[in-house]
Amino acid sequence: MESTRTPQSVQYTISRATRVEILEHLEACSGQFQPPLADRVDLPSYAEKLFRRSVTWEAWHREKLVGLVACYLDLETQPAKAFVSNVSVLQAYRSQGIARQLMACCHREVMQRGVQEIALEVSAGNAPAIALYSKLGYRRSATKGQNVLMQLILGTDG
Repeated sequence: MESTRTPQSVQYTISRATRVEILEHLEACSGQFQPPLADRVDLPSYAEKLFRRSVTWEAWHREKLVGLVACYLDLETQPAKAFVSNVSVLQAYRSQGIARQLMACCHREVMQRGVQEIALEVSAGNAPAIALYSKLGYRRSATKGQNVLMQLILGTDG
């Protein structure tokens, strides 16, 4: 049975995950970040902040949160902006297009909410993530220590 390897078995939702589900997902994915996420933030506090203040796009396989994009929206500024704070996919579900699909869902939704600029920060050493974001249209806009700030202007492609 290929159910865990078949992208069609993954369901996509917006802001369904509980704080506990977000925390469990972040704990499982922490080691995939450079440096590990748990070394940079207090995971329970970060999960709470994402749960309370961000919009989350989620990939689920059965009842397990396997992919997560969390984005903060600032609709009061002109132009309206968004910042992607987290992109993570469980190891067993990587390389199946889940992060790309979640980011596409995020882009569509924030555009509908009037966002014109979206940014994210990624470790300069995370070549796979930088490649994905570049393919999605993000461009490097600054360097911040060991991280690269990337930005996408939305709505230019239709």
